[in-house]
Amino acid sequence: MEKIIILGSTIFVSIILIFSTIFVNRFSNNGIIFGVRVPKEYENDEDIIKLEKEYKKNYLIFILPLIIIINVLVFISSRIWIYFILIFSLIVISNIPIIIYWKKTMKLKEEKGWRSLGKNVVIVDTTIRKPKVREDNVVIKTKTFMYLLVIPLITVIATLVAYKNVPNPFPIHYNAEGIADSFVKKEGFKGFFYLVLFPALIQVGMIIFIAVLNKFAINSKVDINSGTLEEIKKQRKVFKRVNSILLFIITLEISLMFAFVQFCTIYSWNINLVNIIGLPTILITVIIFSIISYKIGQGGKNLKFSKEKEEIYRDDDKNWILGNFYFNKKDPSIFVEKRIGVGWDINLGNPIGVLLMILPFVLLIFLVIYFIIKGI
Repeated sequence: MEKIIILGSTIFVSIILIFSTIFVNRFSNNGIIFGVRVPKEYENDEDIIKLEKEYKKNYLIFILPLIIIINVLVFISSRIWIYFILIFSLIVISNIPIIIYWKKTMKLKEEKGWRSLGKNVVIVDTTIRKPKVREDNVVIKTKTFMYLLVIPLITVIATLVAYKNVPNPFPIHYNAEGIADSFVKKEGFKGFFYLVLFPALIQVGMIIFIAVLNKFAINSKVDINSGTLEEIKKQRKVFKRVNSILLFIITLEISLMFAFVQFCTIYSWNINLVNIIGLPTILITVIIFSIISYKIGQGGKNLKFSKEKEEIYRDDDKNWILGNFYFNKKDPSIFVEKRIGVGWDINLGNPIGVLLMILPFVLLIFLVIYFIIKGI
């Protein structure tokens, strides 16, 4: 069972990465070709089309076999720390071609003189970032996320009611087969902490974290270029609504899954139901929203609301390292719309952004070291 879960998650990540990187320009923001800003009138240039065909061909020849090899290594290995390293390698390898073709596209842009073409302007419209009255219903508000705190509250109440009937010692961890492999005695503060407080803190922390993430995302800097202003405003509303709904549904599903795990502990239910129902439900949600994201595009660029031909164009390549990492000390924003892919990026020119960028890598290193020490 454990190997099936690990291999299944690796295959799922691989499919998402392959799909999003092969069709990278489909997922990228308006006017972005391999991370390079190109005037909309030149997006179908013959040389760009050749680059895209060459990119897909080389990806299938060189990168796809490496991804398959990584999946085989995950299946062969029985160590979780190796799994984390291989997943990280998978992400890095799948993005290497994008960097190579970013460089080629930058060179093509210089040769064609596209940097000096089009209307190179900057427009500020705060109604996109903070909508007017009656328009802010395009996203799920932070206070709506707070309603989900009723789930950990119910979990705590149910645990306190059933406290006397909970097995002693009680399980605090299950392996992939659903067998308890770690226990704590019910007596004393340690038992109360692990049985009542710790599960609730995890749920509350997760809900608040995603609520804050949602708030930052909907108020992030908007990429106002490569399109007409009115069309961009309408596209962003749809884009923000879809992503906000996704975050809320995922938060709801994970909260319910944590609650179910707790009920398995206090009522001795079968923990394997989490793998049978909980994880597949979250997986299906991610797949559905991935398809929707593909349809609407980054920032809603694939949605057409206007037939106006006048285009806003702002050449901001200098603010994007390798076309994928935003660095602008003059911009106070922490989050900005992704240039490549769907979602948001961090402004590495902001100290808080740098901290948020480093934290996941520190966590990954900590987990790898921890699992190596534990021999897992």
